[in-house]
Amino acid sequence: MPDTARPARLKAQAMPYVHDFDDMLGWGTDRLIEERQAFWDARSTRMQTKDVAIWEECMNLIVLVSRERDRRCLWAWSRSKAGGMPFNRWCKDIEHIHRNYGNECRRRASTEITAHLLRNALIDIHNSENSALQDTPEIGDKSANIGETRTYSWMAPDAFTREMQPEAQDFTWANLQNERRRQRQARKAA
Repeated sequence: MPDTARPARLKAQAMPYVHDFDDMLGWGTDRLIEERQAFWDARSTRMQTKDVAIWEECMNLIVLVSRERDRRCLWAWSRSKAGGMPFNRWCKDIEHIHRNYGNECRRRASTEITAHLLRNALIDIHNSENSALQDTPEIGDKSANIGETRTYSWMAPDAFTREMQPEAQDFTWANLQNERRRQRQARKAA
């Protein structure tokens, strides 16, 4: 973004007044030097065309963010990086949110802009729409089974019985593995 956080906003368009030769006839050298210096100072403080182009590009990018709070957080973070109000203070005093939530909104906005710019069909740009703070706790749906007895646990006495899996009693593969191990050890010893 262009560095527009420090200077005051323009109230109107600043058009420079160019004096012609008749205006300058009565001036001395001091006045001419002062006018020339004022002209060059005004040229350095006035917005350049590249600054306007960057500003317009930022406006086009910020429109790609669908959520208003994410846009505001990204914009405030950008201004803080350009030398404006610190992002932490903006989150606390102006937006009245925690800075971590502000950072999450900013990251979500930049991810959404990146997804739009990449235009990759594999990236779901709508993933971030419902990723705000959740109203219900994460384990709210598991309260019903906390007090239940776990019958499907491997530690349950009736989890694995001979009646349920008769093929589990076949240990011929273990005998075969033991025989192979013994042969390998015999080859190493010889």
